[in-house]
Amino acid sequence: MEIAIIGGGIAGLTAALALRKQGIKSVVYERAMQLNEIGAGIWLQPNALKVLDYLGVKDSILKDAVQLDRVDITNRQLNPFQSGNGVVQDKKGNKIVSIHRGKLQKILVEALPNDALKLGHDLRSFTQSAGKVDLHFESISLKADYVLAADGINSRIRQALFPLSSLRHSGQTCWRGISAIQVPEELRNLGREAWGNKVRFGFSQVSDDLVYWFAVAEANAQVEVDRAIVKKELNEKFKNFHPLVQQIISNTDAEKIIGGDILDLGRLDHWHMQNICLLGDAAHATTPNMGQGAGQGIEDAYVIAKLFSKLQPSEKIFEEFETLRRKKVDYVVNNSWRFGKMAHSSVGQFVMKLVMKMTPQFVVNKQLEQLYKLPNI
Repeated sequence: MEIAIIGGGIAGLTAALALRKQGIKSVVYERAMQLNEIGAGIWLQPNALKVLDYLGVKDSILKDAVQLDRVDITNRQLNPFQSGNGVVQDKKGNKIVSIHRGKLQKILVEALPNDALKLGHDLRSFTQSAGKVDLHFESISLKADYVLAADGINSRIRQALFPLSSLRHSGQTCWRGISAIQVPEELRNLGREAWGNKVRFGFSQVSDDLVYWFAVAEANAQVEVDRAIVKKELNEKFKNFHPLVQQIISNTDAEKIIGGDILDLGRLDHWHMQNICLLGDAAHATTPNMGQGAGQGIEDAYVIAKLFSKLQPSEKIFEEFETLRRKKVDYVVNNSWRFGKMAHSSVGQFVMKLVMKMTPQFVVNKQLEQLYKLPNI
């Protein structure tokens, strides 16, 4: 059985590792010529860590990550709105970890055999016939029994399979970066998301002397980063925030600040067609407001690999995959969208602050338990 995975991001690499765990060979085809430590940071929540622990890479991740004792929503001066509800861990003590996205990708690549990842393979077209998928790359063509499309929010495979699919713009844009700075002792091992008037700023350590940060503001679609003035513009947007916010922005290399629209994907009726199935952002891209984008792709990888091991290969695997994953994915996508909208509304902020203050910790824990739970397959 030949399984081709298109896309060497977090979901694609995790899918290859998960299939290998089940004794199933696959090959990841990535269009980039090399995988560098690009991107900014990422927060991995306990559901993702459970999968990565199962795959044997959790310890390597923890060596290159910072475990967060709390993640709090705060005012502009970094004072939390709620009391007690910022603690985020599962019953086994798995906490949210903050890590550079490039380091996570490197750990996943190094856990795979050398022949499991093919770089410089840009998929140009594909066809399906006689139970096979013909894949046509820039320089070669090959056949696969099954294809897992993990080629991201702008998935070419999704667009070919489901041409009516569309992305939804949130009316917000996000800048991300890595700052060469140490946070004060009292903020170490903490995640912060500070709310202002239609702007938000979040940050956490990713190492002793590096901080991952993100800034969100309302903006029209297709906002591009002007490297010459981006730091000045950001400092102006957040001039009324705690001085640490300006320090974090100022200590960031402007050339490495990433900016882009906040989008999600309109709900698809199906994630598969014949022998091709979408994974991660290609299937259900979400806004980042719940910090679960990568986590849901990692869960996809875990579930699909388990099903390939449990069921006889057929289209029923993909049908069962959708059945197992739909409810949770819809919950994440819908609530993430709602959270982002409310956080940029004065009325929404008031309501959310009130809810945060009044919700007992045991209620929060129960909600998180469901979010962090993996399917029993």
